[in-house]
Amino acid sequence: LLYLVSGEDGQFLARQMQDAATLSKEQAEKKEVKREEFSDEGQGVAYTLLGTTSFGLMAAYLAHWHDDDVRRYTFDVLSMATSIFISLLAFSNVKYALQHALSAADDGADNAGFLCILGYSMFIVWFAALLFIIGFSAGLVCPLIPDEQIGLEAWVIDDQALIAHKELIDPNRIVYKRWGRAIATDEDGHPIFCRHRNLAMEHVEGRMRSLTVFFSHTTAFASIYAGVCLMRLPFFAQNVGLSLIAFLMHLVVVFVVFRAGEIFSCRGKLDQLVDLFFDSVDEAEVDVLGLSASYLFVFCLAFGITGVQSNFELYQLPSSTSFTKGIGILACGLVVLASSVALVVLWHRRANEPTFRTKVRELLQSGLSLVFSWCSIRAVQWASIDLCKKHVFALLPASLIVKLASALIISAASFMLILPLDKIEDSIRDLRGTGRIFKDVIIALGVSLVC
Repeated sequence: LLYLVSGEDGQFLARQMQDAATLSKEQAEKKEVKREEFSDEGQGVAYTLLGTTSFGLMAAYLAHWHDDDVRRYTFDVLSMATSIFISLLAFSNVKYALQHALSAADDGADNAGFLCILGYSMFIVWFAALLFIIGFSAGLVCPLIPDEQIGLEAWVIDDQALIAHKELIDPNRIVYKRWGRAIATDEDGHPIFCRHRNLAMEHVEGRMRSLTVFFSHTTAFASIYAGVCLMRLPFFAQNVGLSLIAFLMHLVVVFVVFRAGEIFSCRGKLDQLVDLFFDSVDEAEVDVLGLSASYLFVFCLAFGITGVQSNFELYQLPSSTSFTKGIGILACGLVVLASSVALVVLWHRRANEPTFRTKVRELLQSGLSLVFSWCSIRAVQWASIDLCKKHVFALLPASLIVKLASALIISAASFMLILPLDKIEDSIRDLRGTGRIFKDVIIALGVSLVC
């Protein structure tokens, strides 16, 4: 103790004790409070946690809304966000694993050609997996249900409040039936609501919806990555015009790949299952082309506004973005959204319309509405980065907290837009196709949490 007091440490300790003694009670309290203040990073994490909690509460609130359309849109947003989240993680893990195994990095123009070949190879593999899953779900490949049970319909209990829901019932116990519905009695003479249903076909369709949506989204991300790699080639990365040419070339490649999938042989299979298979392939094509075309078009649009290309993860150089540019790309998205509404008004579905014409109309409606969503995501990201550059928020422009905050803002906005968009849709319900536009906008805004 004498050594410490006599040394330099002792002198420092004595000065600290003397300073503490000279401080008043109020100054000592302020010093203690100042020491307990949170850092800027801690405040950002706290705001993110509050935003995530608010997002969850808002989703739970709208999921129990009194309007059926609002509840349906809410569940569509949540289910689609979950599906895209899982598919994006699956594709990203496979992509990073292949790049690590092949020692190929995303940055740099030296390996741009190799990454382009890798991207299109992954797209072909995921597309083949998509066709196999659709064929397996439809019962064309490795069928799990005998063909004899596909066309059988039976009377089953149709009451979700009962444990015996979907169980077969003896037709002799039916006392009244009309238009596929019936009323039967149990052993005690109590009425039971029944329905004439094809449980085997319902099982096939349910399995197809769950698997096809996941693989179609994964194939869409593979298509987006391949298109981005094509645009980032040194030749196409010179200006926006060449990037648009690469964009059109990529759409042609995707279209040809799906046309090649139509040569799938279905001889000896039930016509009901074959029709289900090709209908699912057509829906997957609309999803893949709609997501990839809208994303890549906004990629070119952002390149034209900022003069710098982004990457697959939407990373943009902070020096190339600004709040004004964010407003500009949002205005472009609004113009495209107005064009999609005008397309619905002017292009009505006609009787006996060819399948190709119907597919083109649905693809244009879906793609144009998704363009507005991607533009909104870019606008919020650029505005957040600009506010960080101007030190409005004490955070780094490319920090994870800024990305999370941008995603939460867009996701909260999507839920807030459900109510007004639902009112608009109800007022113009006579216009066919408007429902798909609003659904695509709401879903695309909601899934920005995972993008």
